Amino acid sequence: MSETTQHHRACHLCEAICGLTIETRDEQIVSIKGDAQDSFSRGHICPKAVALQDIQNDPDRLRHPMRRVGNEWQAIEWDEAFALVAERLAEIRKRHGNNAVAVYQGNPSVHNYGLMTHSNYFLGQLKTCNRFSATSVDQLPHHLTSLMMYGHGLLIPIPDIDHTDFMLILGGNPLASNGSIMTVPDVEKRLKAVQARGG
Repeated sequence: MSETTQHHRACHLCEAICGLTIETRDEQIVSIKGDAQDSFSRGHICPKAVALQDIQNDPDRLRHPMRRVGNEWQAIEWDEAFALVAERLAEIRKRHGNNAVAVYQGNPSVHNYGLMTHSNYFLGQLKTCNRFSATSVDQLPHHLTSLMMYGHGLLIPIPDIDHTDFMLILGGNPLASNGSIMTVPDVEKRLKAVQARGG
């Protein structure tokens, strides 16, 4: 039996970028755990990071484009898939207008450098007003407030939760969001620590 190899990586599924310790054997993931040596996340890991192993090994994971033919799905080549998408998008926009197309970008697309740097060029060409994302579901109030207060939607203040004596939270539940946008891995423990030190 081959030996396991340990890799130290960072989870890219939210902006907290928690440290991970990933053990592999050959090409298989054996385990994913929080990296106790990571100075920021300090061993914390959430269910999304643990599930990376399930996604990687899922036998139903798509590894190539699929096209629906009747009630069945058939694998097709990448070039054929891109040509089909371009043809259908052009046809739909010509027949029904630009806003007949809607775009949804999930969380991982924001943490993929290629998509972050290049997707807006493509999406801008669609000229649709219908654009949605994980941000439009749970972060836009942060961005709007930052735009109005500081002049830019990405100038989001991050509270120094590890050194604060008093923390007032209005209209938010960091226990549900796990400290999202605050960038606070293991927010429950850190909030309890405020009280433990007399805050």
